[in-house]
Amino acid sequence: MFLLAGCAGTQGGNACIPRIGIYGHPDGTPLADIGTASGGSFALRYIHSVALTPVVSRYRLENGRIVQTAEEFDQHGFGLPYGADRPGERFELRDGRFILHMHRAVGPLYIRVGKPYGNRLEAAGDLDLTQWGARRLELVPLPCG
Repeated sequence: MFLLAGCAGTQGGNACIPRIGIYGHPDGTPLADIGTASGGSFALRYIHSVALTPVVSRYRLENGRIVQTAEEFDQHGFGLPYGADRPGERFELRDGRFILHMHRAVGPLYIRVGKPYGNRLEAAGDLDLTQWGARRLELVPLPCG
């Protein structure tokens, strides 16, 4: 397994850095293990397949689950939200980009990646998710130890 960042248990009295495991799907091949940014956060960046515009999906690991916290995009299109449709969600327009703020548990998280879409995972490091070719990936929270 390719280790980018993370820990097992505690180090010098500090709490464990939450980590994300990346696996091929459906074969389950371990591909990477990456530590999250502060607060267990990470983001997926990609080019929308229809609108061909950048999208950022923001997540956080909470109690062993993946929770989506925001979706940022330039224009509405297939598969992108038109507004806040669930209790507690908030939709805003900031600097020409739409942002839907939310708190949605989603794990495990399945994504399809390919070079034309520039799929990247940003966490404690920046990872090109297309390095394993066009395929489906599974992202899962990993235990701290």
